[in-house]
Amino acid sequence: MEDITAVPSFPEERIKKRGIPGSTLKLIAIFVMLIDHIAATILDRTLITRGFYNMGMGTEGNAAASNLLNMIDGIMRMIGRLGFPLFCFLLVEGFVHTSNKRKYAIRLGIFALISEIPFDLAFSGKVFNFGYQNVFFTLLIGFLVMWGFQLVGERLKDKKWLPILSIAGAAGVGFIVFTSAQSIMFTVNSILLGFTGRDITPAVPYQRLLFIGMAVVAGIVLLIAYLKKNKEDRELEIFLADCTVLVAGILLANLLITDYSGFGVLTIAVMYALRRKPALSGLGGYLVLNIMSLSELTAIFAIIPIGLYNGERGLRLKYIFYAFYPVHLFILYLICRAMNII
Repeated sequence: MEDITAVPSFPEERIKKRGIPGSTLKLIAIFVMLIDHIAATILDRTLITRGFYNMGMGTEGNAAASNLLNMIDGIMRMIGRLGFPLFCFLLVEGFVHTSNKRKYAIRLGIFALISEIPFDLAFSGKVFNFGYQNVFFTLLIGFLVMWGFQLVGERLKDKKWLPILSIAGAAGVGFIVFTSAQSIMFTVNSILLGFTGRDITPAVPYQRLLFIGMAVVAGIVLLIAYLKKNKEDRELEIFLADCTVLVAGILLANLLITDYSGFGVLTIAVMYALRRKPALSGLGGYLVLNIMSLSELTAIFAIIPIGLYNGERGLRLKYIFYAFYPVHLFILYLICRAMNII
């Protein structure tokens, strides 16, 4: 008798996984980014040129219009916060599944360079503005950091100079912990200033506080590493070497002043570490972004599409995905020029 429970063997009859594919995540990321950039260019400049940039500004007769436009602007910017964690998640997935990491990195670098002039035109009205670089540079640095993690894990296990990287990594842990704590402190301080007028910013100079904080945390990490020293188990040394790679990426992003800067690279690293559980990966990236700034609060909604990701690629949108970034920025710049607001 024929087995009616057998699963069909024809490719076209295979049951698709539930959830959404990577191409849908890309389209969502593109859509929320477009909303954010329309607000950041056209709407923000319209508010500034008309003197409406703060709620209630303008004459008595147009205060209502000012409030409405500011509210719309705020909502659009909040929707736009979903974009970066989605881009980071897609980058991690791309890194894990690519067959040619060198080609992938080169492609990111090429589009970072191609996008810089449209980015500068759209956001500063200048052909070149070296004070702030586009997000492709952040994604490229994040990709190189993940590649560095992989190289440390695969090729450096038996290297005699791994302990040297570990010592540098301990200092790196200190740097990450201290800068994160400092960012949280500044956020709390701004909240307290708004409600109570109380300033809790330490009087100690930042450089001295950074050095002391790094030294204390690094000392604790090295003590733990010494107590757990085991020649056969070098996982802690590899972790600390990974921290060296991560801090190098963070410092590079901060030096270049890329979009989201060092915290953007840290977001990518955390999402990579948690990559086996998409929803947890999204949550980890969300927490890092909110250590950077509470303006990222609405990025929590990015966890929904990330959690629904089914691991499939979906439609082939690779070059459309890349090209959309510089093209839409240039179009937004042209619209601003036509409106005479740039």
